[in-house]
Amino acid sequence: MFLLGPFWLGYRKMYAEFAMYVGVLSLMSIFLMLLGSESSGGFAGMGIGMAILANQMYYNKSKKAVDKIMQYYSDPEVRRNLVIQKGGTSGWGIVYAIVILIVSLAVEFIIEEALL
Repeated sequence: MFLLGPFWLGYRKMYAEFAMYVGVLSLMSIFLMLLGSESSGGFAGMGIGMAILANQMYYNKSKKAVDKIMQYYSDPEVRRNLVIQKGGTSGWGIVYAIVILIVSLAVEFIIEEALL
């Protein structure tokens, strides 16, 4: 989870959480570039924090989605189909994660070149 956290988030359909994770990492990287620092302690801290909190975040998101489905739908078959649709995994989520990470790295590289 430590190194594969962003891909796991995409795989588990946690797109908003993934976007926040990448956004924070990108902002930290840009901030460190502006300071002229090359410290990676913050990045390691984010990875460790993600590894520690990931399952709890997934559980909370899943529980919230299931509770909402249970509240709005009474037919057991509809509930079951919606839970299957909302939950589970997504191979495309991994592709999404890879593309977004490449784009964020490209943006960071462009900003770094502009600062030099």
